[in-house]
Amino acid sequence: MGKRIIALYLTMVVLFCGVMMRVYQLCFSEDLTRAATQQSTYTVDVATTRGAVYDCRGERMTDREKEYAAVVSPQPEAAAALAEAIVGPDRTEVLEQLRQGVPFLCMVGKSPIESLGILSVPIYSRYGSHPNAVHILGYLDREGKGVSGIERAFEEQLSAAGEEVSVRYGVDVVRNPLDSIPCEQRGNSAPPECGVMLTLDREIQEIVDTVTRQQIKKGAVVVMDVQNGDIKASSSMPTFSPYEVEKSLDDKDSPFLNRAFCRYNVGSTFKLCVAAAALEKGITPDFSVTCVGGVEIDGRMVRCHNWAGHGAVAMKEAIEDSCNPYFIALGKETGAENIIAMGEAMGFGKESLFAPGVFSASGNLPKVKEITNDLALANLSFGQGTLMATPVQVAAMVSSIANGGTSVTPRLVKGWTDDGITLREEAQFAKNRIFSKDTAQKLQDFMIGVVEEGSGTRGKPKLGGAGGKTASAQTGTYDEFGKEIVHAWFAGFFPADQPRYAMVVFVEGGEYGGQVASPIFKRIADQIAVLERERGKNLYSHAKNKNNFS
Repeated sequence: MGKRIIALYLTMVVLFCGVMMRVYQLCFSEDLTRAATQQSTYTVDVATTRGAVYDCRGERMTDREKEYAAVVSPQPEAAAALAEAIVGPDRTEVLEQLRQGVPFLCMVGKSPIESLGILSVPIYSRYGSHPNAVHILGYLDREGKGVSGIERAFEEQLSAAGEEVSVRYGVDVVRNPLDSIPCEQRGNSAPPECGVMLTLDREIQEIVDTVTRQQIKKGAVVVMDVQNGDIKASSSMPTFSPYEVEKSLDDKDSPFLNRAFCRYNVGSTFKLCVAAAALEKGITPDFSVTCVGGVEIDGRMVRCHNWAGHGAVAMKEAIEDSCNPYFIALGKETGAENIIAMGEAMGFGKESLFAPGVFSASGNLPKVKEITNDLALANLSFGQGTLMATPVQVAAMVSSIANGGTSVTPRLVKGWTDDGITLREEAQFAKNRIFSKDTAQKLQDFMIGVVEEGSGTRGKPKLGGAGGKTASAQTGTYDEFGKEIVHAWFAGFFPADQPRYAMVVFVEGGEYGGQVASPIFKRIADQIAVLERERGKNLYSHAKNKNNFS
């Protein structure tokens, strides 16, 4: 019996030592320590920041508007402060969350709430209350990832630049916050300084977006720097809300379509290309035609928009009045090879790649072998037939005229900045001379005549003047009532004497370029002129701004 008692005693000692060793191991187990910590804390996710999108002047286009989120510990003082600050339907929801006794998050507007049990954290709205350049910037999905536009093209870089923001509380076993343990904010809710810089000018973009929302149901406006092809504004209508994308999914007007980058029949705007080719071939502006309202080609009557005819016209009058018979004759004299070569040099028929997944269509510039008869050449000569182009391409054509005859490559992205100050700039394409300065000057004079006394007088700005070209482009497609859809265009530059910007206004189904598109050009040009004048007055203060990238 004694031996049995000793054996039992030793067995109990061994078992006890084993239990103690196991307890010791558990005390230092990382997994259990982590689990215990999770059970004793409660985390409220506040936001996830993201890299910035800047305009060409170093001004933010994203994260400009600040609101406050209240991270609330359900205490009597917090309940009283929220009840006083929040009104309307949100108040009921907040009070219900307070009753649940668990920390929670609610938005409280432009001003923070200061109270025991409330931590106010600044939150930046990605696109603001009035989003601009929606088709360019794109939008995010519910997980905060870029779905389209610049957001998608630079998803990896923009996501990596940000961080998650949260608030952690110490809680008891039923997740009631412990007053003895202060809450801890993790992550900085201020938007990062690094990001992608675009060629867009935020203030010009706001002007263009405002006007297009008011005056264009379907269409686009592009504003371009004539010297280098940088896109300063690009607006497409109809638009959509980047916050409520699902509301536009079934819209028959296709609001997700960026019409500035899509191809359309361009009509008489292409007459500028034909005129450039003719002048470069040596045909003088005195080349004249008697317009009687139409001309028969291959047994088919091709009409001028003025059925009564323009009478005897030379190049200046033909451009000002957009005379089709004149350009049919001029195109035949110039030749399809020269016209198409000039079109290629101006950028027609070429896709523009701005960023990964962000591009404008190539359009359609016919090949020489496709111009098989006089009718095909006639259609090309006044911008009809199979010719199609984007508003961006038409803006590039106008830029080459306005800058003295050199090509431009449309550009949307300037580069990447790590700190909001320095810039790693994207390489720019070299400019090539595609026609002489003399040809450019003649075309500028003719386009100024369009605005001063021709078909585009409604497009004349109050300040600085402009040059332009109207177009009413037939499409060969018909609406539900059997009426042909005709697009309205106005393509021009301003100011008239020292052109700085090219602008293209496109109104889908607008019919009359001179009546519909031209006034939109004027309104935008006038507002940009006022903006430039104001910037001139504050030039010194802009120069002192650390983000003045020019």
